[in-house]
Amino acid sequence: MTENYTYYDGFEGEPEYILCIYDENYITEKFHIWGGYFCDILDIIPPDKNGWTSLAEYYQLSLEFENNYWKVPDIHSALYQLKNIDTSKMYFAKSHEVLEILIKMFTRACENNLTVYIEYL
Repeated sequence: MTENYTYYDGFEGEPEYILCIYDENYITEKFHIWGGYFCDILDIIPPDKNGWTSLAEYYQLSLEFENNYWKVPDIHSALYQLKNIDTSKMYFAKSHEVLEILIKMFTRACENNLTVYIEYL
């Protein structure tokens, strides 16, 4: 399993989101993100014709993460949302780097039929 703390280092004690990719029942990858970067990205995902869906749903509707984690229900839709973010609206410069990593992670998950969970600490 690989873990990436690059975008959480220095923010210890502040909100942390961890994106986990599962292959069957095993975690293959974890990406630790400072809450500021994660929120910067999710804040600018617009609702679609059905309202808040996929990646932005729990965030925008302030739904509780069950047991501090949430399974992304439609990773293809989440990837579409990430690829279509207007990056000019981002507040933090490093959010662009985080977004690129998220796009790569979700692309791998889609191509290999993997599951993505988001943990909130």
